[in-house]
Amino acid sequence: MIRRILPLIFLLIAGPLAAADFTPLDRLAAQKLLSPESHRQATIVALWSSDCNYCKKNLKLLSSLAHRNQKLRVITIAAEPESPELWPMLKPYALAGPRYAYGTDNPEAIAYAIDAKWGGELPRTFLFDGRGGKQTVAGVISIDSLEKATGLRF
Repeated sequence: MIRRILPLIFLLIAGPLAAADFTPLDRLAAQKLLSPESHRQATIVALWSSDCNYCKKNLKLLSSLAHRNQKLRVITIAAEPESPELWPMLKPYALAGPRYAYGTDNPEAIAYAIDAKWGGELPRTFLFDGRGGKQTVAGVISIDSLEKATGLRF
C-alpha cells in the first residue's frame, strides 16, 4: 500500500517544484544578462508579462523560430515577480532557454539595470548576434529584424 502512495506523494510535492523553475533576477544578474559579452551565440532576451497580449505574439514567434533554427538561444524575463500564474502562461511556447522573473530587488532598479532608457513598455526584446552586437526592439518583433540582428536564417 505504501509503495502505491509514495509515488503519488512525490508527484504532489515535486510537481509544483518542477513548475517553479524561474530564476529570480536582481540588478547585478540583469546587467550581466543584458551585456553583449555574455552571449557567444545568437541570443534573444525577451521581456514579457502575464497581462501583455503583444508579448504572447512575440513568444509564439520566438518559439517557432527557435524550433526552426537550433542555433538560436531564447532567454525569457517575466517583468514581474514570480507567481504560480507565470509558468502555465509560458509553458505552451516550449522555450528551452533560461527563464527569469523579477526577484526581491526593487522592480524599478531591475528595470533600470536591464535598460536605463526603458520606460516599462512591453514587449521589449534584446537581440544579440554572439559577436558583441546588440539591438533593442520595443513592441512586436519581425522575422526580418531577427535575421538582421542575429545573422541567422529561419
